[in-house]
Amino acid sequence: MEEGNGFFDLGFVTRLKELPITNREKEILVHLAQGKTNKEISKELTLSTSTVRNHISSIFTKLQISNRSQATAIAIYSGLVNFQNEEAKAT
Repeated sequence: MEEGNGFFDLGFVTRLKELPITNREKEILVHLAQGKTNKEISKELTLSTSTVRNHISSIFTKLQISNRSQATAIAIYSGLVNFQNEEAKAT
């Protein structure tokens, strides 16, 4: 579907040249893109779930997005994660 047709807001993809987020937020963004819950992220990074929630809120605000799917797309398009390479490593 085309951008601007009302179904998809792909404008967030154009904001990927340089992510205006901290290194910690990038780390959390990678975990979000891997489908991890706030609780799983907090355990892995040894942070409280409220801290993770606050980081995610900050990521959404800074990137002008509203959900985890958009966050995942940004992580992929910006090169923070590459699921094809991860699948190859697993085999």
